[in-house]
Amino acid sequence: MSQPPGPQLPGHVSSEQFNQMLQPPELFASKPESLTEQMFIERSLTENRFWLRIMKEHALFLGEGFNRKDTHLIQQTDRFYSYFEQQERRAYQLPNNVSVIRKFNEESIELVYGFRNFKRNLLILIINCKVSGFNFPLLVDHVAREAEYFMRTLKKFNDGILDPIQDAIINENVFWLKIMMEHSRFIASLLDQSERNLVKTALKFGDDFETLLNQARDVESMLYKKQPTYPIIGKMNKDSENAASELRAFKQAGLDLIRTCQIRNVINPLLADHVVREADHFLYMIHILENRLKVNEQR
Repeated sequence: MSQPPGPQLPGHVSSEQFNQMLQPPELFASKPESLTEQMFIERSLTENRFWLRIMKEHALFLGEGFNRKDTHLIQQTDRFYSYFEQQERRAYQLPNNVSVIRKFNEESIELVYGFRNFKRNLLILIINCKVSGFNFPLLVDHVAREAEYFMRTLKKFNDGILDPIQDAIINENVFWLKIMMEHSRFIASLLDQSERNLVKTALKFGDDFETLLNQARDVESMLYKKQPTYPIIGKMNKDSENAASELRAFKQAGLDLIRTCQIRNVINPLLADHVVREADHFLYMIHILENRLKVNEQR
């Protein structure tokens, strides 16, 4: 009489797993998830209200960084500021109607696409020394990536889909960890260098986020569009949450010191507030992803 198979030993491949090993692992990846109407409305409004203000402020910051002789560039950023201000105001007046919000998303995408192109072409001019001023090339690239992220997000909403949770966590972390790393280093470069402790702290944050970013990129290489591996993904998200919370507290403390003229710097208080809000949005996204991950783990 044959014995029933015993429990699978840890570290040993089952016959089913063995039979799958010559097949592409992408075959076993999770499928995109669909958006409910309520989720579509809530997420669309949240992203529009947040990012339209961010885009408006990008126009202001870029304009302030131009050589004053580049009046045509300053005028163009002023126009973008006005366009985004109008669109942001409309975002708070929309009814909870799917078709209306889908059309609004399309209008936001079109507006952001034009601004994205302006930023990308501006970057090429700066790198080729055709435009002078105080807009760092990495800063222009930074704000262009944020515009591209905003457009991608709205396009997915209008398609009615969400990336599988594993891919979503990887994508969001790779994007946001780079943003947080650059914020830290921008802060260090805009503080007066006599603020030695603050400069040192900001640079340390930059190094810490670079480490997390490289780890996230390793996970991206290993697991993006692959079979779900939730424990690793969940830990990555939690590590990002802890680091982003610490950086957010540092940014807020810096904002308070700038507003009360207690530190030497050349940071516009609105820019300091801007980067605090972006940290808040990263934490918001982490919590959205954590909640989705819990639901998927329970299935």
